[in-house]
Amino acid sequence: MLRRLLAFALPLALAACSTGPRESTPTAKPAMALRIATDPIALVNIPVEDPKTRSVSAALYQPLGTGPFPAVVIMSGCAGVNTDADVVGRANFDYMSHGVVTLVIDSFTPRGLTEVCSDTKLLFESVAFRVRDAYAAIGWLSGMPEVDQKRIFLQGYSHGAVTAIAAIDGQRPQSNVAKIAGVIAYYPYCSANSKFSVPTIILIGEKDDWTPANLCTDIVDKTNVEITVYSGAFHSFAAPGADLVYLGHRLLYDPVATTDGQRRALALIQSRRE
Repeated sequence: MLRRLLAFALPLALAACSTGPRESTPTAKPAMALRIATDPIALVNIPVEDPKTRSVSAALYQPLGTGPFPAVVIMSGCAGVNTDADVVGRANFDYMSHGVVTLVIDSFTPRGLTEVCSDTKLLFESVAFRVRDAYAAIGWLSGMPEVDQKRIFLQGYSHGAVTAIAAIDGQRPQSNVAKIAGVIAYYPYCSANSKFSVPTIILIGEKDDWTPANLCTDIVDKTNVEITVYSGAFHSFAAPGADLVYLGHRLLYDPVATTDGQRRALALIQSRRE
């Protein structure tokens, strides 16, 4: 396994916000860096099926020991890895302490994108290449002897959660290509007609004005999906320090919802033991 260990510290815009909400524009550039500077990171390139992009960047977190460990592929929201870095870092730290490998994908930077939030057409079109990136990442992890091939999960935030759900939608022909054990979807934009081919948990805020909770509770076929709506929680409730208005939408950290979401995510991963 690649052992090129690096440490990065990134001043996260969300965590640096003042206590009062402010208006923000999508100017932050994604970077393949994570918030916890003391954690070992291996930076890798994942080959992808894309005529214009040979590979995407990824950061690998691995617990001590030989494994095989369960693994989680983490996908950021529409603003890229930079904005979600603290969320990713916290998830990695928690997962590592429970013996879970995490791989964080940066789908945007290799394609010359800083974000897809402000372009509605790109926001929807980018799901397709991100699904392919997720499959590629799972295939790459499957080749690691330290990873349990039967316990590789997708975890996404907002746009990344939409991507994760799309990747396992039973109505998509390619959903059977990747061996995905389960999905953890933080505040996705839900479709009533989604079909969940693997166990999935959806975690969303009652007051989310970007990805409304009712779209998730209105899902017709709830086979394989468990939906948790957090009372009083807004979009980005799992981003420590978030307290701002972004593209007209309220983002606010909720520690209670975050802690419960992490508990449910870990429970899903542990429940899939053979």
